[in-house]
Amino acid sequence: MPKLKRRSISQRNVDKAKIIREKRGNDEFRLIDNRRRAKSHKIERQIDEFKIEDNKRRAEALQIKREEEEYKEEERRRNALRMQNSRDIYKNNFDVMKSNYELKIKEGPTHICSCCGGLWFEYSIREYTVEMLTNKGLKTEFINAVCYLKNATIKLCVTCRKDIMLNKVPNLCLSYGLAFYEIPDCLKILTESEERLISPRIPFMVIRSLGYSKQFGLKGNLVNVPMNVDTNVSILPRTFSDTQTIQLKLMRQMKNKNAFMYETIRPKIVHTAVKYLVEQELYKDEGIVISSDWLNQHFSERENFIINDEDKKINENENTKGSDDDDNWNECDDEPINPGATETLLNDEIADQNDVGIKFAPVENNRPISILMDLKVDELTLPKIYCGKQRKIKEKTKLTYAKIAKSELRMFDRRCGRVSKLFFTYKKLQTRKFRDAISINLRKTKNTSNVTLVQMLNRDYVNGLIHNNNAFAFLRCDRSSPVFWELKKRSYGND
Repeated sequence: MPKLKRRSISQRNVDKAKIIREKRGNDEFRLIDNRRRAKSHKIERQIDEFKIEDNKRRAEALQIKREEEEYKEEERRRNALRMQNSRDIYKNNFDVMKSNYELKIKEGPTHICSCCGGLWFEYSIREYTVEMLTNKGLKTEFINAVCYLKNATIKLCVTCRKDIMLNKVPNLCLSYGLAFYEIPDCLKILTESEERLISPRIPFMVIRSLGYSKQFGLKGNLVNVPMNVDTNVSILPRTFSDTQTIQLKLMRQMKNKNAFMYETIRPKIVHTAVKYLVEQELYKDEGIVISSDWLNQHFSERENFIINDEDKKINENENTKGSDDDDNWNECDDEPINPGATETLLNDEIADQNDVGIKFAPVENNRPISILMDLKVDELTLPKIYCGKQRKIKEKTKLTYAKIAKSELRMFDRRCGRVSKLFFTYKKLQTRKFRDAISINLRKTKNTSNVTLVQMLNRDYVNGLIHNNNAFAFLRCDRSSPVFWELKKRSYGND
């Protein structure tokens, strides 16, 4: 029997490598083998000593390769290509994000919460059914109570959803009495000036247009003055048709040159609206009635403007002369009867306001009322929004004016989106914040623990508070005050 020649270890390794090389010609085997090697290498690199040695070996091999010009150029080309690809990916992602953002803001907050009635974006709303909420442990009676808007699909915003899932009624739930009354047809068509005639309160605010963007700004303070609705209606013509209009200028005082409001109004619409409002509970509580004396005196649909018998004598020659002039009438030469009468005119920008229209100062010599002391100032000032009715908030419900204002301005019923209402709410909320800040400041400031009325009437004492900056601390809630920015400066300094 012939003796077999034993192969050396190196020869066996060569043969083994040759076999593996042949097998790696198969794509499937090569893919599996690469995965196996990567997995085993990853396990080995978890050992710190192997990891350090492997990094050192790679760095030395890379340094040797970089000495070759061809490899160096290839590496530069790969790096430039990788950076270009990363920039393209970032640009494409940015363009996609920008287009998605523009698409979403075009839609706007159009989704209505079934609990608070607020307008929200789509990502802030989650949809439920009654069965889904009952499966979460909520009772059907509770669901019907908190969901004021009855729909097959219940939409809940983030704030309401948190409270409802905890079996609590949200603060701004419409079931608390925050829902608006339905506006009757006689109030829907009222203009701003017509609403002022039938409102028992008139808020004097200077609202002006700001720049080319046509936004509005409020200058100065808000002055709340009561007025007599019966007197306002009595200045209108005694008889009117459905289509009759007149020019009305509401003045702060009759001695003023410019009108507070200058607009064309419709007496028929005003009279119909005021007849509806005087029948409401709020107007009855305020004792507001409309006198019918002028209707009894002027019951006819037509009124003669001839006062004396002498006025009935007509000069025939003048009459004939007038008829001849009519034949020679030219439209181009004729001047308008009311050259200053337009549909709506701004307060300070009309030079000839005193030429046409009825001038009327409804609150002249009336004493203003603080908006903090007038408990029904919102309902009495804006009858078109509140329909002459007072809010009926449920008992034992703690709602601040800020929360009520948030509910009104965010609600799907956009009747509070008027410029005058926005500025009125802003000034009232700002005044309430100042009042609360003053009381807190006097309680927490040094040497002012026992402030009396006599001390506040003493000018030297007040000057001392101003000198020590104690009198200005209450303005910290106003962004335009020096105290507010002084606190911000301190906070940034501490950071």
